[in-house]
Amino acid sequence: MSLNQAALVQRMQQLTSTSPVPSISTELLATADGELNRELNSFLFAPPSDPTLLKGKRVAICCTNGVEEVEILGAHRWLTEHGATVHIVSPRIGEFDPTLGLRFPPQCATHVLAIRLMENAGWLKIDRYTDEAKAADYDAVLLPGGCWNPDALRMDKHALSFVRAMYDSGKPTTAICHGQWVMVSARILKGKRATAVWNIQIDLENAGAVVLDEPCVIDGNLITARFPYDLPRLVQALVQQLLAVKGQASAAQ
Repeated sequence: MSLNQAALVQRMQQLTSTSPVPSISTELLATADGELNRELNSFLFAPPSDPTLLKGKRVAICCTNGVEEVEILGAHRWLTEHGATVHIVSPRIGEFDPTLGLRFPPQCATHVLAIRLMENAGWLKIDRYTDEAKAADYDAVLLPGGCWNPDALRMDKHALSFVRAMYDSGKPTTAICHGQWVMVSARILKGKRATAVWNIQIDLENAGAVVLDEPCVIDGNLITARFPYDLPRLVQALVQQLLAVKGQASAAQ
C-alpha cells in the first residue's frame, strides 16, 4: 500500500466506523458509483486546492446533539483546510423539569454528540453557545442535518434569532438535509426557492417555500441542499458568495 493509499484509509477511518444499527456509512457514500458520490469523495479526500482561500472568513456551524457526522465533519474540515475559522455553535443544555425524565451526561455541557442516521458517533467540542453568537461575528452559517439535531435546535430561541439575523444581514445562510427545519421555525422560507431531504420537503412547502428537488438550490443568500452527497455543492455555493463579498471589499479599497 502506498503512502497516499495509507493516508486515504486513515482519513476514511476517522470519518466512519462499523455499525450494529441502521446508519449512514461515509465509506459507502464516498465510494458508490454515482455522480454526487464521486463529488463527495473528492470533497472529503482531495488535498486542499488553496489553504488560504478563505483566510479571514468565519463560519458558524449551528447544531446540537444528533447532528449528522459526515455533514458536520465534512464541512468543518473542508472549510478549515481552506483557511476559514469554523465554530460549532450550540445551545446550552440548561435545566429540564424533572417530570420530563430527561438525562444528559455532563459532557453535553461542552460538546455535541454526532450521529450516523441512528448510530451514536463522536463528541464534538462546542466553540460558542447560541446565546453568545452574533451575526456580526460571522460571515456565513451552516445548519447541518441529522433528524434529532434540528428538531431540538428549532426550539432554541437564541438559535432562531441568530439564523434570522444572519439571513437578514445578507450573509450566506445554508442548510442541508433536515437542517431546514430550523429555517422553517425561523420563518425565513416564505416565497423562497429551497430544497431539503425528501421526507421534509412537505414541511418547506407548508412554510411557504417553492420546493425544488435539486442537489443545491440558491435563492439570494439562502442556500439549501438535500442529502449528505449534496454537501460539496452546498459548500461550493457558500464559498462562491463569501469570495464574491471578499472581491467586492477588495474593489472598494
